[in-house]
Amino acid sequence: MPSYTDEQKIVIAKQYILPRLLTEAGLTPQQFVIQDQLWIRMVRPLGYDAGIRTLERTLQGAVRKAAREIVEKQVPQVTITDQNVNAFLPQY
Repeated sequence: MPSYTDEQKIVIAKQYILPRLLTEAGLTPQQFVIQDQLWIRMVRPLGYDAGIRTLERTLQGAVRKAAREIVEKQVPQVTITDQNVNAFLPQY
């Protein structure tokens, strides 16, 4: 069965999934930033996944945590970096 490549998943996530999730959470693209080198960790949390549902759930959880942090801690922006990635990605 054909599946998306990692590069295709990243493009789909950046162009379609993340903007929709940010809108649903009431955030702007400037309020939630993911460093480019971390996208591969979001695409492959459990190894090979043919679709994008796991990626969408992973992003949804990260966006929700960021929105909560913005509201509760009154920070203007949340950037996912190598130092805080474990707080935003699910631990398997």
